Amino acid sequence: MPFIEGVDRNQINLFPYTLDDYVSEDNPVRVIDAYVDSLNLEEIGFKIFSGQNAGQKPYRRKDLLKLYIYCYMNRIRSSRRMEVEATRNIEVMWLVGKITPDHGTLSAFMKNNKEAIKQLFKEFTLMLKGFGLIDGNLIAIDGTKIKANNAKNKHYNENIIKKKIEYYESKIEEYINDFLNTTDNENLKQTMTEKIESYKARIEQLTTLKKDLKEQGKKQVCLTDPDAKSMKNNGKFEVCFNMQTVVDSKHKLLVDFEVVNDVNDQSQLSNMVNKAKQVFGEEEITAVADTGYFNMSEIINTVDDSTEILIKKQKGKQEKIQNGFDKANFQYDKTNDVYICPMGYVLKFKWNGKQNGKDYKRYTCENYMDCGKKDSCTSSKGGRAVTRLKEEEIIEMVDENTIKKNDIYRKRGSIVEHPFGTIKRHFGYTYFLTRGLNSVNAEGGFICLVYNLKRLINIMGVKELVRRFREIIASRLYIFFILLKITKKALSFMDFNIYKSIC
Repeated sequence: MPFIEGVDRNQINLFPYTLDDYVSEDNPVRVIDAYVDSLNLEEIGFKIFSGQNAGQKPYRRKDLLKLYIYCYMNRIRSSRRMEVEATRNIEVMWLVGKITPDHGTLSAFMKNNKEAIKQLFKEFTLMLKGFGLIDGNLIAIDGTKIKANNAKNKHYNENIIKKKIEYYESKIEEYINDFLNTTDNENLKQTMTEKIESYKARIEQLTTLKKDLKEQGKKQVCLTDPDAKSMKNNGKFEVCFNMQTVVDSKHKLLVDFEVVNDVNDQSQLSNMVNKAKQVFGEEEITAVADTGYFNMSEIINTVDDSTEILIKKQKGKQEKIQNGFDKANFQYDKTNDVYICPMGYVLKFKWNGKQNGKDYKRYTCENYMDCGKKDSCTSSKGGRAVTRLKEEEIIEMVDENTIKKNDIYRKRGSIVEHPFGTIKRHFGYTYFLTRGLNSVNAEGGFICLVYNLKRLINIMGVKELVRRFREIIASRLYIFFILLKITKKALSFMDFNIYKSIC
């Protein structure tokens, strides 16, 4: 035969293949199977069904979790696509025993177990620590914008509302003028009247929306997903969420994550470092973060005896940097508690203040009319003023330490960009399917879990991981039988005492 021939689809086999024959020993699907079997889903917080109640029998939660992890690892997130995958994919058939849950069941599983999914990721992280794959010696913190399930034209702020109202008013004026010039065609008049009423209704809706924004103190609103916000993403503004991550440098594994709707990263440094501390306890950690996280209050709240922060300052106003009058050019004299300006003049302490819960001092210049550089230094009529936080020595220490350890700081990009590249480019997860912060955090939990799991398979290999997970299963069974034996003895002793009391 000149060609390689396939198997005749009508051929009857005397000894048919088993499903296990189609899945090789080094297939990653075996890791998913062993991993989920090693879990106690009820302890993690998953909603478990007994299967003893009347009505339709439920699917085992472990089977549904296996299906979710497999599909997320293979770029499938839609519950409808998962439903199809269970009917045609041999690996899925092997994994879940050929069950075919419908998309409603799959969707409800995620909806009912949001907190458990996030807890599952935390448990996986602790397992990585137990395997010695993360150590916290050097962690990197960064965020990435992921598009929300909200159309751009369903996002409004004061400026957008103003422009739309102006557009609708111009259209109404245009139709009114056309209406006055049209005398014969009654159908056309009716159409114009309907258009005018439609635009008036839209203006009324926008006016109400503008009023609601003002009353609630909000600057923007998204109608489809109220938790989402417009953020700058890839050089343009899109409706997004901000996924914050902590990445360990040892194997580029995710330590923790959180999806937030902050438009920038400035308020997230202490939050993410605290999440890392929950994993590593009292161990010493070094955290690196880019300039977008530079916030004096956050840094002061984060640095302690066991936590080192490496972060570069944000640049001041370009004009003052060029003129040499940026705050960095002002020298602080700790002995006399004064600032010395670049021209040699003294800025004396003026008064104390409080901002964002932090105490600060304000220093002002009294010789601003003598130096001849007042216009380059400040636009204030009262002269240049400089503020100093009570704990600003911590900021100066961090800045000095970052410059000294620049070789470590420069590793930040190679550590933290690895997960983002895999999640967005390899998995293609550049947008969320779900809506609301709680739901997108659950979706983020699956995304980050499968990233870590895939990375773990690459590091340790399928067979070694399956062996380890089976050891966990065996140890759980051993503990269960020991407890069962103790319980039986306790019950026998109790029955004997009851018998004695009766006699």
